[in-house]
Amino acid sequence: MNSADAAYVASLQARAQAFNGELFDNRVPLAKVRFLPSAAVRQLGSVRANADRSAFVVRIARLLDGPAGDADVQGSRFNLRDEVLVHELVHVEQFIIAPDEQPHGLWFRERMRAIGARPRACPTVQLEVRGRWLYRCPAGHEVARLRRYGRRRVSCRRCDPRAYNAKHRLRLVGEITSAGGAE
Repeated sequence: MNSADAAYVASLQARAQAFNGELFDNRVPLAKVRFLPSAAVRQLGSVRANADRSAFVVRIARLLDGPAGDADVQGSRFNLRDEVLVHELVHVEQFIIAPDEQPHGLWFRERMRAIGARPRACPTVQLEVRGRWLYRCPAGHEVARLRRYGRRRVSCRRCDPRAYNAKHRLRLVGEITSAGGAE
């Protein structure tokens, strides 16, 4: 782990410790929680438990370590970084207190509301992502991806959602520039 990631993990651990005392009455066993940065852009956070739920791995998107993480979340008292962190801590609490409940079910939503966070699984916040690849189908539908498809052939799911269809093959247009167009 590089020094920037180590600093980010340390800040997440410090925030989690503060939230554990303030919001969870120290019920979240943070000594059993490992925090890791994630390169994901669409999934801002995740939590995984081992089989006997004695250890947890919480991943928080690296892009939240900056201005994107400071964004306000409508309907929440937290900024986006803290909203995602609290969301994952509620999942850890749920693994321990209510393990038979659905991950984003009634128990989870009520707990999030009690804390003052949005009860939804993912905040609806528009994040600017750079370096995406733009694909277009013959009908003109566009698909922006973080990674290129590579060698495999892919078709437009809006035109034919069932399987690959050569008539609707996606073609690479180019890389999306910071100005918003493809090169």
